Amino acid sequence: AGAAVADNHLYMDGPAIFNFTMDAVPRLVEQVLQKHRLTKEETDYFVFHQANQFMLNHLRKKMGITEEQFIYRMQHCGNTVSSTIPIVLYHMKEDGMFNKKTKTLLAGFGVGYSWGGTILTTE
Repeated sequence: AGAAVADNHLYMDGPAIFNFTMDAVPRLVEQVLQKHRLTKEETDYFVFHQANQFMLNHLRKKMGITEEQFIYRMQHCGNTVSSTIPIVLYHMKEDGMFNKKTKTLLAGFGVGYSWGGTILTTE
């Protein structure tokens, strides 16, 4: 039997959040690429909020992003909400992954059904 949900309890509807993410994030990525006149192939890396491995794998496959371009660093940050992206970027820098003109698409999503993204180009 499932857990009872009452009006005075907070809970996270995991399946609804998963469905929202599978819809909103691919559209976000396409909008960011269009705005910056880039293709997936011209983008060196994709760094998403490190929500969980299952969700990230589904997003990567759904969008046709290669494993080499898609950055996972769950071992360094877990799901530490909005701080996952800067933590991943720090570890990428430490690993020497940034060169001149490296283009990285950042995508954050989560709390309150919010999302946002941009392109980070290193100099």
